[in-house]
Order: sequence, then structure tokens, then C-alpha cells
Amino acid sequence: MRADKKRIIRIALYVLLGAAAVFLTIRYVIPYSRALLTEAGREALCARVERFGIWAPLVFTALMALQIVIAIIPGGPLELVGGMLFGSALGLVCTVTGALVGSFAVYWLVKLFGRPLVEIMVPEDKLDRLHALLDEDKLELWVFILFLIPGIPKDLLTYLVPLTSIRGKQFLLLSNLGRFPSLAASVLIGDSLSDGRYWLTIVICAVAAVAAFIGYRVKHHLTKERHPS
Repeated sequence: MRADKKRIIRIALYVLLGAAAVFLTIRYVIPYSRALLTEAGREALCARVERFGIWAPLVFTALMALQIVIAIIPGGPLELVGGMLFGSALGLVCTVTGALVGSFAVYWLVKLFGRPLVEIMVPEDKLDRLHALLDEDKLELWVFILFLIPGIPKDLLTYLVPLTSIRGKQFLLLSNLGRFPSLAASVLIGDSLSDGRYWLTIVICAVAAVAAFIGYRVKHHLTKERHPS
């Protein structure tokens, strides 16, 4: 009976997470992503969040944390909004704090429900490929490197890493240090767009493109190294 109760709880959790992911994607992600394409849309989006007044930074931080937990929701648009709304300094604080809270929530959920939860959130092919990149002998170093490399699906990796032997404090520190450059770049782009400093946006995007190319090559090399033909 105890095993049956656990199974029912797990199924209920999966259904709840799936329903929440669909609702949030339709209600927020799609409209927000479209709004970011035009200046009028960005202004309307910022005005909507700003209606929360002094609570706006807290609301944004909670949304950022939720985006980490619901891994299928892309984080890039939300990070841009953080820069548009709060500027580079406060926007980065809210974004990093949200990522930290979300990572803690994921770590706790994975430790509670185990691999079945990870298999729901992470496609099987990506689960196998990401797991193959982790070297238990140098686990902490690999966690930092993988979160640092552009192009690695970090939100999916957030679900996978807690299945290893890494401790919670190490995971939170290393994963968020690795995330920091990409989070900072997105927030700075949002800030520069809101201020009309399009030249800065172009510079950051160019640097990000180079970093993404390097990251792709590194990821390809690591994958080939761990899976020699």
C-alpha cells in the first residue's frame, strides 16, 4: 500500500507539473516572446510587470525560479525582461536569485522523487547524452564546465546533476557560477534595448555568438571523447 501511495503521489505531481507547464507556456511564454520582438510590445510587457509596484522585483524573481523548475519554459526572454524592467544591477540580482531558488527547488524535488521525475522532465536521448558528459572522478569540475558552456541545456542539466553524488551546496554554487555569464549577458541586452543602446546589444550578441560557437566545439569534443567511435 505504501508503494501504491508513493506512485499515486508521483503521478499526481507529474500531472500537476505538466498542466502548469502548458498553462504557463500559453499564458506567459508565448505572449512574452512575441512582445519582445517589438518596441511597443516590450514597453507593454514592462508596464504590466511594473503594476506590482514595490513587489515587482519579488514577482519577477519568483517567475525566474519557476522557469527553472518548469524546465521546458525558455529562460532567455524572461532574463531580457529583467534587464528591461530593473536595469543591469537589480535585474541581475533578481535573475541570479531566481536561478538559485529554482535550482534549490529542483535539487530538492529530484532527491525526493528520484529518477522517474527526471525522466519526465528530460527527454531520454538528452538524458543519456548529458549523463555521459559527467565524470564522477572530477564531478565538481565537470558540473561547473557544463553549466558554463553555451549551448548546453542548463535547465535540463539542473534536473540531471542531482542524480549524482554531488552535495547540495556544491551543486548550487557551481551551477549558478557557471550560469552567471549567460544570465549577465541576457540582462545586459535587455537593459541596453530598453535604453536604446543598440550598439551595446550588437556587441553583446556578437560576443555571445563567438562564445556559443566555442561552446559548441567544446561540447562536440567532449561528447566525442566520452563516446569514441
